[in-house]
Amino acid sequence: MELPPHHRLHILKSTDWKDAVITLLEPRSPYRPWRDWPDEGQKGDTVAFVLNTDPPSILADVAHVDESREIRRAAFSRTLCNPNVVDFYTLMRVLGFGFGSLPYQFDGDDAVKVELSLDECRYAGAPESRFGHNAMAEVRTLLRFSGRCDGCNQVIDLTGEEARDRLFVHTVDPQMQSESPSLGFPDWPAVVCRHCRDRMADDGHATFVDYKFSLNPSCPQCRGRRASEIFYGMPSDYPNIPPWEQAGGCCETSENWWCGICFTRW
Repeated sequence: MELPPHHRLHILKSTDWKDAVITLLEPRSPYRPWRDWPDEGQKGDTVAFVLNTDPPSILADVAHVDESREIRRAAFSRTLCNPNVVDFYTLMRVLGFGFGSLPYQFDGDDAVKVELSLDECRYAGAPESRFGHNAMAEVRTLLRFSGRCDGCNQVIDLTGEEARDRLFVHTVDPQMQSESPSLGFPDWPAVVCRHCRDRMADDGHATFVDYKFSLNPSCPQCRGRRASEIFYGMPSDYPNIPPWEQAGGCCETSENWWCGICFTRW
């Protein structure tokens, strides 16, 4: 990690974690979710984002201050890809920092130490880390938002003032475990639109997985409703393949669906 002399890591803290996640996913968002603080750094400084969850969480990716020197305009050097957050207080304790008021910046070796530790946490995104009915689980789920509803696959626009009211996080009981190699997890964290949230409740689906499978076709062989859509190619993050998707390998065929009950492909 090549850093300029007198390197500084600034800490931006959110006032509303959902608005903050939306601005991280969509820089064009009109939301201004960061606490007031002197907004000037030096080109090459880095910025870490702390969300006001309980306990506070910190994004594992850092942004970089450009020629404008404005901290709030700091940009990521690479596109955020399924970013992760970690418990801020736990990170501070592991690194040997105290538990006073949250710092607004780290300098020199301290800044490097924090950034290296965050970099090691970037890919710690097992599905179980998103289980639980708490804000940190919601943040981790929302950060994996693809731009489309996990239910109906409709685009959810994050550029407007109403973005926060357009998407909802479905949380999962922490004790949920995989039922079987074929059926997978009985429930799965998801980001859904208002229509899918309401329809799931109106139709009486206890889990998002059941709701999602109800939208997919029934199996032509057993008539079961456990059809997963097949995708082809080598998955880069196999543990995070949701139950309604099935890896089909590198050799693409005309088959689009796979039944998790009788294993029929069609």
